[in-house]
Amino acid sequence: MILEFYGTYSAFAYATILGSIIGLLYDVFRIIRISRLPYIAPKGRFFEIIKIPERKHLFKRLFFVSDNLLTFAEDTVFWIIASILEILFIYHINNGAIRVYFIMCTVLGATIYFFTIGKITIYFSVRIIFLIRCLLYWGIYIIIYPIRVIFHFIIKVSLFIVSKTIIPVVETVKKQSLNSYSKKRASHILIQSKKG
Repeated sequence: MILEFYGTYSAFAYATILGSIIGLLYDVFRIIRISRLPYIAPKGRFFEIIKIPERKHLFKRLFFVSDNLLTFAEDTVFWIIASILEILFIYHINNGAIRVYFIMCTVLGATIYFFTIGKITIYFSVRIIFLIRCLLYWGIYIIIYPIRVIFHFIIKVSLFIVSKTIIPVVETVKKQSLNSYSKKRASHILIQSKKG
């Protein structure tokens, strides 16, 4: 009798732990989903200083459709894994006999995890993802900015050289061709007028 009592309560405890594990698994999928968001901005002065400039997303509609498909696929994979874990747990603990309180304890464990450790996990993961994105953005910006400055300088110098050398030559050639054409035309008109 005592062994059955302790076995039942240990099964409750194991079911609650399984619920926490399922909650942790769901947090993994939530972190993946958060990392796909086009823009994350945690509140705080530090995050306002280092934030990435907001840009319009060129493929916003396509991203929205593909994000919905990925979310559906992730949710399907999550529920398949959670179902397999629950079935294996019930088979191992209770020899395959389904008890409602096992499922209720699993839901209780997931709820407890979600409102305690889950909130802390998401809080820190949003900030870590934001910091990694900022580091990548500013690192790429530091590398690309001098290249852009050099490229713009080369374009300005080449435009200046073209405006001072090639354009005047082209203008003089045009003027000479127009003048030669007008001289030929004038001589032709004079010849025609002499003929009467």
